[in-house]
Amino acid sequence: MDLIADVLLNLLAHRIGVFVLRLLSGGRFKGESGFAWGWAVLVGGLVMFSPFICLIALLFYASG
Repeated sequence: MDLIADVLLNLLAHRIGVFVLRLLSGGRFKGESGFAWGWAVLVGGLVMFSPFICLIALLFYASG
């Protein structure tokens, strides 16, 4: 079950990352090679988890 969740999160992060990088590169980014796959997963993961990081930062800011 853990493997399925990991694969789904990686594929979702890859799709989001390819979308963002394709927007930034004017449609030239494909995300198919190993290096490009890694960049797409990294960018997608950052986009996916940024709302949680902002929420934590907002909670710290509001408490102090």
